[in-house]
Amino acid sequence: MTALYTSTMEVLRSGWRELTQRPDSQQPALDALRAAAVLLVICTHYALPEWPKAHGPDIGMTRWPMFYYGWTGVDLFFVLSGLLIGTQLWREIRRTGTVKIGRFVLKRGLRIWPLYFVVLGLLALTGYDVRWPDWTFLCNYKDTLYSRSWSLSTEEQFYIIAPFLLIGIARFLPADRQALPLVALCASIPLARFVERGRLLASGVPPATVHERMITPIHLHAEALIIGLLLAWIVVHRPRWIAREEHGRVSRTGLAVLVIGCGVGLALDFLNKEIFAFTALGLIFGSVTFFVLRDSSWLTRPLQSFVFYPISRLSYGMYLTHFVVVSSSTAWAIRHVPGPLPVVFLGGLVLGTAIAIIAATITFLLVEHPFLLLRGKLLHGDRKHVASSVTTVGGQGGLEGVTMP
Repeated sequence: MTALYTSTMEVLRSGWRELTQRPDSQQPALDALRAAAVLLVICTHYALPEWPKAHGPDIGMTRWPMFYYGWTGVDLFFVLSGLLIGTQLWREIRRTGTVKIGRFVLKRGLRIWPLYFVVLGLLALTGYDVRWPDWTFLCNYKDTLYSRSWSLSTEEQFYIIAPFLLIGIARFLPADRQALPLVALCASIPLARFVERGRLLASGVPPATVHERMITPIHLHAEALIIGLLLAWIVVHRPRWIAREEHGRVSRTGLAVLVIGCGVGLALDFLNKEIFAFTALGLIFGSVTFFVLRDSSWLTRPLQSFVFYPISRLSYGMYLTHFVVVSSSTAWAIRHVPGPLPVVFLGGLVLGTAIAIIAATITFLLVEHPFLLLRGKLLHGDRKHVASSVTTVGGQGGLEGVTMP
């Protein structure tokens, strides 16, 4: 019993260190983007389904950009995920000519599956209607009640597709041309959306629901993941393109990419939202990521703050559980937070986010971190290789903490 207690306390202490000590090689700006992504998603889920569900009156604050467009945080997650996974895969392919698929799947699985299935199990035990697509990562093609599942399904399918895709590209093309198929693939997705839109309308689906039917399938919503793979190709094969500016200077190249990416993305979105919405988001968030990787000026200096790191590390648990905890906190805030309606509204959001952080901290210490230790032991032969082991970006900073698993 003493040995078990000592071992458990050691795991908990190492998990706490993981949350409170940012590795030197970690890229702080990417942590900030990941933290922003999960907070944006929480804002949308709070303001749109949860506030009205808790019998809150209509309030104009729900139409603020952080609430109304917070759902776009999922696409920011996708860009960061494509960047992480792509960097790992491109480097392994360049080094060995292939990818050890089993090792790759085990590495990603031990990062994602434990907490996901624990959450599903807890939901099922409490009477939540958990369905078979939730357990099999097919919710992006088959609707279920647990709305977190569709994006996790897309991620899991991406983890299966990406290694084979990049191996195939590397086998037939030299390194300097390997980005071209990814550009073509990204450009083909709006065409697939156009064809699917026509099919749905012809089959009698009401126009008002056509867009909703085209949100979750990976073949209709993968531009951000592919753009992340393109960024990863730059990191591995053109590192000078993404090298960070020295001496705190504004990155003119990064700023130009940011302006062009956002401009083209907004133009496409204005042209046709149903066809180009996710292409636009991929371009916008891809250019933002490129800029923060290059820039070292006052424009991105706030992103270096340590406060983003623990939120980034906890974002997976926050993403999985916040929809559950926000409901109760919203209802509680409406009944108990004193003051005018805007104070009640913001009070519920702060409370719900705080509860999500606490819940994610507990699940990280009890579920995520122990399995990350197991992953390190299985893949590297010792317990020192845990989640803080990083893949570097152009020699500047780590990526392991930026995926939305």
